[in-house]
Amino acid sequence: MKFSIARQDLDKAIQRVLAVVSPKTTLPVLGNFLVEADAKAKQVALTATDLDMTVTTKVDATVDEGGGVTMPAKRFAEIVRELGAQDVTVSAEGEEITIQSGKSSFRIVGIAPEEFPTLPKSDRASAFALDAGAFARMVDKVTFCASKDETRPSLNGAYWEFAADSMTMTATDGHRLATFKSAGSFKALAGKSMIVPPKALGHAVRIVGAETGGDSRVSVHENHVTFFIGSTTINSRLLEGPFPNYKQVIPKDNDKELLVDREELAAAVRRVAVLADTLTHQVRLTISKKKIELVVSTPDVGEAKEEIPGRFNSDKMDVGYNATYLLEVLKHIESDEVRFLLGSPVGAAVVTATDGAEGQEHLCLLMPLRPSA
Repeated sequence: MKFSIARQDLDKAIQRVLAVVSPKTTLPVLGNFLVEADAKAKQVALTATDLDMTVTTKVDATVDEGGGVTMPAKRFAEIVRELGAQDVTVSAEGEEITIQSGKSSFRIVGIAPEEFPTLPKSDRASAFALDAGAFARMVDKVTFCASKDETRPSLNGAYWEFAADSMTMTATDGHRLATFKSAGSFKALAGKSMIVPPKALGHAVRIVGAETGGDSRVSVHENHVTFFIGSTTINSRLLEGPFPNYKQVIPKDNDKELLVDREELAAAVRRVAVLADTLTHQVRLTISKKKIELVVSTPDVGEAKEEIPGRFNSDKMDVGYNATYLLEVLKHIESDEVRFLLGSPVGAAVVTATDGAEGQEHLCLLMPLRPSA
C-alpha cells in the first residue's frame, strides 16, 4: 500500500474517526485505524470502531498502490498533527508502516487488516434523506436527558420514532424528560422506532457540522442504524427496549401558567444554587402573581434568597427543583421567555418556549423535589 495526500486533508479525516477509538481496550486492534487505499477510486478510507459504533470516512488521495493495514490511531494522529503543511506519503509493507513528509520520516508497526472487526453492511442508495439541520437541533434538544444509569439500559439512549409526516426523539432519566418533534416526509419509515446511543447521535451531529458538501441519509435496520453524511458513514448498534410509554407521563391538565424571562431565571438559579445541598441541589420557588422568590436553605451552609419578576395566572404556589436539572432545561429552551405549565407542587412541570420554529415542537418535563420533612 502506498498513497500521498495533503496533510490538512488527512488530519481532517483522522479527526472524524478518532473519537471512536477507545483509550482502554482489551483488544489491541481496537486502538488502531483501519486504513484502506483504493487505486481505482483514488481514495483512502479510514475506519475506527469500539464494537458499538463504527465510523468510516473517505478522502481523495494519490494512490500508487492499493491495499490496507491497521495502524495505532493515537500515534498516527499525533504524527500527522505535528507535520508541516506539506503532502504526506504513507506506505506499508506487511505490518510495517512508513510515514514521510518533507525531511521527516517515521516508521511504526501496525496490525494485519484481517484482525480488524468485520464492518457492518449498509447500502447508501436505499437510505432515506435526512434534514441535517433539523436532526442536529433535535439531538441537541433531547439527549441531555438520557440516563447514565446502566441498570436501566433502555433509558441510556434516545427513543427515535417515525410517522408518515414527522419524526420524534425523546429521552428521559426519570427525573426530567425532553421530546422534540419535527415535520417531514417519512412514509417509508412510518411505524419504525429505535433507541439510539447518545454517543452515536452526538458524533453524527459533529460530522454534520464538519462536512461542507454531500447529503445526509439514514438507514434503519433491526439492530443497528447507519448515517451517511457526506463522505462519512456511521454505524451504531441500537439499545434494547422497550422504551417506556413517555406520552402517559406528560400531564394534559396542567392549567397553571408561569411566564418568566429565561435568562433572568437561569441567572438567579445559578446564584442561589451556590449554597444548595450537594446531594439534592434543591432550590425552592415561591410563585405568585407577579414575582418568583427563589430560596436555598442548607443546614450548616447558609441561606440564599432572590426575587425576580414573573407572570402567574393562579394562586401562590411553592415548588422545589433540582437546580442542575432546571438549568439544563432552561439552557435547551430556545426563546427569550419560557413557559411553565404547572399542576400541583408534587406534579411534573411542562416547560416550553413561548415561540418556536414552524413545523417543530419541543417540550421538557421536570419532576419536582418532595418537600423535606
